[in-house]
Amino acid sequence: MRSLTAITILMSLAATNAGALDAPRAPGAASIASLTPVAPEWSRPLPVSAEDTRLIGEAATREFPIFLTAGEAARMAKLQLAYRNAISVMPETFRLTVRINDVIVGETAIQNANQTETLSLNVPVGVLQAGFNSVRVSVRQSHRVDCSVNSTYELWTQLMPEQSVLSFAGASGEIRGLQDIAAVNLGRDGTIPIRVRTPSNREPVEMSRAARAVQAAVMLGHFTYPRVELAWEAKNEPGLDVIVGTASEIARAMGLKVPGIGPRHHLQHDVQNGSVTLIVTGDTEAELDAALDTLLQQAKEVAPQGSAAGIRALKNASGWQVEGGETITLADLGGESEPFRGRLHRQTVRIQMPSDLLAADYDRVVVSTDAVYAAGLLPTSKMIIRVNGAAIADAPLANAAGDVLGKRSFFLPISTFKPGLNTIDFEADTRTAADAKCSLEALVDQRERFLLSGTTEISIPSLGRVGALPNISSVIPGGLARLSRSADLTVFVPKARPEAVETALTALAKMASVSRDETKVRFAFDMVPAGTPHVLALGAYDDMPEATLKAAGLDPEKLRRIWRHPATRAPAVAATMPRVQVASVGEVVELAPNGPGGRVNVDSTGSLTLAASPGAPLQSSKLLKVFDNENTGWLQDHVKSAFASVTKLVSGSVSHASLLETGRREDLPLTEASTLVVAQGARTEGLGEGWQGKLLPRVSSTTVFVAASAEHLSHAVTEILSGSLWQQFVGDAAVYSANNRSVSTRVSEHILLVPTEAWSLQNIRLIAAGWLSRNIPIYLGVLLGLFVIMTAFMQWALRSSGVRES
Repeated sequence: MRSLTAITILMSLAATNAGALDAPRAPGAASIASLTPVAPEWSRPLPVSAEDTRLIGEAATREFPIFLTAGEAARMAKLQLAYRNAISVMPETFRLTVRINDVIVGETAIQNANQTETLSLNVPVGVLQAGFNSVRVSVRQSHRVDCSVNSTYELWTQLMPEQSVLSFAGASGEIRGLQDIAAVNLGRDGTIPIRVRTPSNREPVEMSRAARAVQAAVMLGHFTYPRVELAWEAKNEPGLDVIVGTASEIARAMGLKVPGIGPRHHLQHDVQNGSVTLIVTGDTEAELDAALDTLLQQAKEVAPQGSAAGIRALKNASGWQVEGGETITLADLGGESEPFRGRLHRQTVRIQMPSDLLAADYDRVVVSTDAVYAAGLLPTSKMIIRVNGAAIADAPLANAAGDVLGKRSFFLPISTFKPGLNTIDFEADTRTAADAKCSLEALVDQRERFLLSGTTEISIPSLGRVGALPNISSVIPGGLARLSRSADLTVFVPKARPEAVETALTALAKMASVSRDETKVRFAFDMVPAGTPHVLALGAYDDMPEATLKAAGLDPEKLRRIWRHPATRAPAVAATMPRVQVASVGEVVELAPNGPGGRVNVDSTGSLTLAASPGAPLQSSKLLKVFDNENTGWLQDHVKSAFASVTKLVSGSVSHASLLETGRREDLPLTEASTLVVAQGARTEGLGEGWQGKLLPRVSSTTVFVAASAEHLSHAVTEILSGSLWQQFVGDAAVYSANNRSVSTRVSEHILLVPTEAWSLQNIRLIAAGWLSRNIPIYLGVLLGLFVIMTAFMQWALRSSGVRES
C-alpha cells in the first residue's frame, strides 16, 4: 500500500513537472505576442488588494476572483499584467505563469528590477465564464548570489494593480440587475467604495436603514474589502452609491423618481464613469422597511455563480469558511502543487473559524499530508506546520535517499485557533550540502526537491460553539450579533461625526462580508439606551463618554494624559501619519454585591469574578447525611477531611486561574506611534434562577474603537479591515500603530461564556471538555474527590454487610 502511494505521488510529481506543456492551454496562448483584439472598448481592473500585490520567496502564488457579466465573458479578452522584481532576483531562473480558470494563458521569463514590465496575453473566447473567474499568478525565482534561507526573504515580485486590467472587445460591461452587482469596479486602494447618500438629515433611524442596505449590497456582491463613506452628491468615479428613503423624500431631495409602487429597489449603471446606484425605497416607511427585508433575504440566499476555479478563488479571498465536521483539501484552499526547486518552501492557506468558536484543547485539527522529498537534503531538514505564525507540528526530512510522506498526520490543537481568520503555514527546509558552498552550480541548481500535493487533507472536528467575552477577535466575524437572542447590536457613535459614522458602516459591511449574515443595528448618537445588552462604540477620545470607556476596560485618566493634544488632521497615507499616543487599560471596577455574604468584581475588561465570603463554614451536604449516625462518625470525619482537602485544592486552582481573585494585569505596550485602541469589556446582569441561570448568567458587553480624532479612527479602521491585519487582534484589548503596521495585544484570563445557539448534548460535552482543559487542577481535584468518596463508600458498604477482614 505504501509503495502504491509513493508511485501515485511520484506520478503526480512528474505530471506537475510538465507544467506549461501538459496544462490545458487556450489556442494562441503559446506565445505572448499573438492576435490582438480589435479596439478594446471596455476594461476591468484586476481585484488585487494592497497586501496581495507582493509575491515573496522562491515560489509564490496569488489567486484573485474577478466577476464578469455575460456580455464580457462572451467576448474576446486581453489580459495586461504589470509587475517588477527585486534586484536580488536571478534573471536566468525567473519564471512567471498566468492561469485563468486553471488554464495557462501565458508565461514569461522577463525580469527587470529597474523598471516595470508589462505582460500582454490574449484570452480567447471560451476560457472566461459569466460570474466569478480565477486569475492566478505564480512566480519562481532564486537569489543571484546567496544560497541561505534568509536570502529567500529578499526575493519578491511586485504586481502593479493600477496598470493591470482585463480588456474586452465590443463589450460595455453594463450592470443590469442585482445578479451583476459583483461587477462593481474597485477603487485605487483595492477596496470597493460604497457611498451612502441619504435624502434628509442623518438621523439614527436613517443610518440604521442605510446599514441594512449596505450589508445587503455587500452580501449580494460578495465584496471582500468594502469601504463605506457618506456623500451628498453622486461622484464621477467607480463605486456603488446606496440611496435609502421613501420615494417622496428621494424625489424631493435628489430629484430622482423611482419607477414602480410599493416596496422596491432600482439599480442603474453609468458605464462612462463606472458608478452604480442602488436605490431601496417604498411609498411609506413601512414599505421601505419591507423593501429592506426583501433585499436582505435575497442577499442571504444568493449563491455565487461562475467557474469552479472562480468560486474557489472567491471562497479563499477572505478565508475558507468552516463550521466543523468537514474535510477540505489543499487544492480546495488554492494550494500550489508544482514541484519546488528552492531552499525554503512556504505555502499559506486561510481558514475562517466560526465567530463563536470555543478555542480550547477538547479536540484537534488533523492535517494529513501527501508529500515527497528528494534525495540529498541536509539531515537537519524538516517540514513545519504553523498556525497563526506559531510552529505547532513538524516532521523530519532526514532520509538521505528521499522519502514519501503518504497521509502523514499532523495534529493541531483547537486552542491554537481563534474565532475568525486563521492561517496555516506549510514550511519545508530543503537545503543541500552544495548550498553551503553556494557555488555557481548551486545557484543555478533547479532540480526538484519537494512537492506538497493538493490531495493533502485538513480535517476539522466538531467544534464547541459558545460566545466568549472579552474576545475582540470575534467582532468582525459577526460574533457580537450572535450574543443577543434577537441578533441585534447597538452602534454608538457619540456626536455623529461623519468620519466616525463612516467607520461604523465600514465595520458593519465587513461583518456582513465575513459572516454572510445581517447584523441588526440600532444607531445611537447621544447616549446608549438603558438596558442595551451589547454595544459597539466608535469615535474620537474627546467625544467618547467616560462611562463607555470604563465599560470597555479603558482608563479615561490615562487617555486624557496621553491624548492631551490630539491631532486635528488625518494624513493622506498611513506612512506619514503623525505619531499619536493612545490609551492603556484602566483600573479595577467594583460592582455592587450580588447578595449577602458574597461579592462580584469586574476587572478592567469587565470579566466576572466570584468570591465567597472568607471563612464561610463548610455546609453539610446530603451525601454526608447518608453517613450521619453514631456508627459512622469515623467515616463522616474521613469524608469531611477529604472534602476539605479537595476544596482547598480546587480553591487554589480557581484562584490561580483568576476566577476567584482579581489581579492587576500588565498594561499594553504603548508608544507615541500608537494610532488606535480596540477594547472590550463584559459584565453579568445578575444571576438567574436555576442551574443554567447561575452557570450562564445574562451578560452584557461594550466594545470600543477609539482614536485621537475621528479622522485617525477612519483611516486606521479602513486599513486594518482592508487586509488580514485584523487577524492579529485578539484578547480583550489591542493597540494598532499605523507607521509600522504593528499590533500589540493583551489576553484576559477572565472569560464569560454566552450561549449562541440551542443547547445540544454534543455542544455541552465540548464546552465542558474545553473548560476542563483550561482548568487542569480543578479536573484533577474533582477526580481525586470522586476517588476518595468511592473508597469511603466501599468501606462503608463492606462494613455494613458484615464482612470482616481476616
